[in-house]
Amino acid sequence: MNITLWLQEKIAEETNLPIEEISCDLEFSNFNMDSLSILTLAFDLESKLDITEIDPTIFSEYNTINKLVVWIENQK
Repeated sequence: MNITLWLQEKIAEETNLPIEEISCDLEFSNFNMDSLSILTLAFDLESKLDITEIDPTIFSEYNTINKLVVWIENQK
């Protein structure tokens, strides 16, 4: 599974932005995601990756898709 592409698709879906505008090096704050979008993304990520619980603050600490993917890969 390509986690990077999956995250880009989910963010595009949540924000109604074209996937081409979802750069993996831009901070999540650039996508104008509200707290509900972040919670939804965290929940979907938990389900997709079978991770017990993802704290939504992870999107602040690992604030780009690329940084988050590195964190995810280290969880396995």
